[in-house]
Amino acid sequence: MLNFAVIGTGAFGVKRAKAIQECKNAKLVAICDKNSENAERAQKILGVESKSLDQILQDKKIDVVSISTPNKFHLPIIVESLNAGKHVFCEKPLCRNLEEAKKIYEHSEKADTIFQMGSNHRYFESVMYAKKLLEKNEIGDVLSFNGRIGHDGERLKNSWFWNKELSGGGTLLDNGCHLLELSRYFVGDFISGGGSVSNSYWKNIEVEDTANGFFKTADGKTATIFCSWRLLSGYFFFEINGSEGYINVDGRFDTHGGDKVYWSNTKENKIDSRDFSHIKPNSYLLEIENFINTLEKKGECSPSVRDGLEVMRMIDFVYSS
Repeated sequence: MLNFAVIGTGAFGVKRAKAIQECKNAKLVAICDKNSENAERAQKILGVESKSLDQILQDKKIDVVSISTPNKFHLPIIVESLNAGKHVFCEKPLCRNLEEAKKIYEHSEKADTIFQMGSNHRYFESVMYAKKLLEKNEIGDVLSFNGRIGHDGERLKNSWFWNKELSGGGTLLDNGCHLLELSRYFVGDFISGGGSVSNSYWKNIEVEDTANGFFKTADGKTATIFCSWRLLSGYFFFEINGSEGYINVDGRFDTHGGDKVYWSNTKENKIDSRDFSHIKPNSYLLEIENFINTLEKKGECSPSVRDGLEVMRMIDFVYSS
């Protein structure tokens, strides 16, 4: 049984905490938030003790720290937690920028404990099934990835997401990083890229509400992504183009009613599909269970700290354009 503490008890911190409480081999023993209202609310919801960060790091009974704070605080909390001998699970994005990501990577490589970046979209039923199709060579060699992701942006109004000092950036760091992470998951490492950012709807804020990115691997494979804080046509959708076919993952559950996969190849010349809308979404639970399994077997994290670093490198390609 692994004892967890959750740092940061906003909406996502509580989601992560609830997932931990559902795990058979995990126990949530403490929470922490500098915002006393957040901490008190989380205490009532979760029924666990609220402690200071120092108390958590000094507690030898706590094995794992799960971080869901604003991005600005990821780097210092990760470093302190690793130095205290804790395993670390940190909500995406890894941090605010590439420079911070490199520091996190360096510290995690030296640590005796395990670090994993949270990116729950790897654990959507549709995404996991698409990975299985690729492993079965259903569409031949992967050639390109094309996707878009977004929401209406309303829930982020006047929040820390709009504050560049706290967030580091806008939609690209918020939801765009999911597609960047998945593009690497399906295609591989990208060595170059670029893009653009703008404010098409939410004006006079410090960060972008719209972003585009394009990327290329050493062997010429490509990825293009679009992300937005004002996208009303459904949450996310991506296409994997292969030498012998294609896979579409349709995660527009908010407008199109499900979590679906479509695929076709030149061998059969028909369109197959799977609909996972009847399955209750449980990506946070599956992700934490995978992390716990990694800790117990001392395996490789998915996604790893290197994955987080490379996603931040892709973000830097866009912001530096």
